[in-house]
Amino acid sequence: MNTNSILSGDFSERKWVDQISKNFDNEGGDNISDVPVCVFSVPKATSRFKPEAYVPLAIALGPYHHFETHLYQMERFKVAAVKEILTLDQVLSFESLVINMLKEREPIIRACYHKYIDLHDDTLAWIFAVDGLFLIGLFTHYADISTLMPKKLINNGVLYRDVMVLENQIPLYLLDEISKALRLSTNFHDQNGDRELISMMRKFCEVHSPLKLAKDFNNDVKMGCLHLLDLMYHSIVNSPDTSQAPKVAVLRKNNDGDVETIAKEDNLTENLEEIMEMGLRFGLKGKADRPIKIIKNIPWEKISNLLGLKIKKQDKEEEDDLPIVTEIEIPSVSSLSKHAQINFVHTNGGIRDVKFDENKAILYLPVITLDEYSEVMLRNLLAYEVATSSSTPELAQYVDLMSGIVDTEADVKLLRDKGVIKGNLNDKDIADLFNGMNKSNFFMPSNKTIEHLNEYYNNRPLIKALRYVKKDLICSKKVATVVLAIFASLLMILYSFCEVYGCSRLSEKK
Repeated sequence: MNTNSILSGDFSERKWVDQISKNFDNEGGDNISDVPVCVFSVPKATSRFKPEAYVPLAIALGPYHHFETHLYQMERFKVAAVKEILTLDQVLSFESLVINMLKEREPIIRACYHKYIDLHDDTLAWIFAVDGLFLIGLFTHYADISTLMPKKLINNGVLYRDVMVLENQIPLYLLDEISKALRLSTNFHDQNGDRELISMMRKFCEVHSPLKLAKDFNNDVKMGCLHLLDLMYHSIVNSPDTSQAPKVAVLRKNNDGDVETIAKEDNLTENLEEIMEMGLRFGLKGKADRPIKIIKNIPWEKISNLLGLKIKKQDKEEEDDLPIVTEIEIPSVSSLSKHAQINFVHTNGGIRDVKFDENKAILYLPVITLDEYSEVMLRNLLAYEVATSSSTPELAQYVDLMSGIVDTEADVKLLRDKGVIKGNLNDKDIADLFNGMNKSNFFMPSNKTIEHLNEYYNNRPLIKALRYVKKDLICSKKVATVVLAIFASLLMILYSFCEVYGCSRLSEKK
């Protein structure tokens, strides 16, 4: 048999026939064609960067990971937690009230899951009865359940991490049906009975979400909520905004066919930047094009030949062989602050509040709170956004932006000082988080905010000069060293001349 087949033997084939025939004969039953698939298995293309972030560590909820050996040891704690929130009468009538109801809804249960579930109807019903009640208990009776859970699990936040994993989601529809069957709330008898449960889930999201949620919890989000992760996702994306959502900038090519981007700084680059900044502080200040003209007019090739060095120019064929980066390209926080004097201000809104005020040179960013398991939540929220094929992948656009501007611990520290980044995660781990986040594969149109930010940065005199120098001299460190020495000497001569004769007086005479 094909190893990729969902069937593993005669037993599974018989089970498949039983399921199909039952669905075929089910006249007047539930119409599963209207049931949205909401619990997805994470594809390897998404999980390959950090696979451990997409699977539960301690508790399995639902069928995907239920029988894994290292997770099954928590089953007895779940059962104990479920019995704790039920009355004696509910325990005695549990099978007739809950299990039979779930068996009747077995086609809907299977329709909610993206992956084929190779389990008997009885097994499936018991899994959702126990796991669904455990999740309801977590939202409604946390104090009682926390006493039954291993202290290490609660104290380390593993439980909260696991309930946010995409493959661990339980559809809200099933939670609502279980609650109504057991009459766990007096409000569950009316048509709006799921509101109380959603409100409790919302409070859970408010405590554990790394990003700000929508202030106004609109009815569309309430009524369309599919599960806990879906609720958190739409609460984040629908947060109040004052500007257009951040879009990923498309890399542009200038007239020379060169990608407009600055390479990562090394020691030589940093030295060159400091020297050029000296030049802009006196004599050349106020003449935006003068530094570039001076650099271009210096006979670099002749100087290098006299010194026995040769500048290697990159062949056109080599340029064509270089991979084209399709990710967002934007300077780091440190570069934006140091070379373009751009300030960073935290907003009181959400991810739709990202904007760049060119007149004030301010980049507005929402507050993000990062703790031990925030990365897991972000990754699973992004995986859910990809799985649902959102036409406007706003969360991915925001994460791509943050991944682009955060390169080092210095970038994190600057944003932390500005109140943009909060939480207990240290600066190194935050930098590693954003550097390790795989970029989205969406086609994203350019956005005016990002375009203006890049344009503003690229038009700084220092950046223009650096781009020219890097283009022609990056292939030889020896040449770069000579350039630094010559340029520093020229600046010192200019500085000494101005000290003696006064450059401002010479300019006045002219």
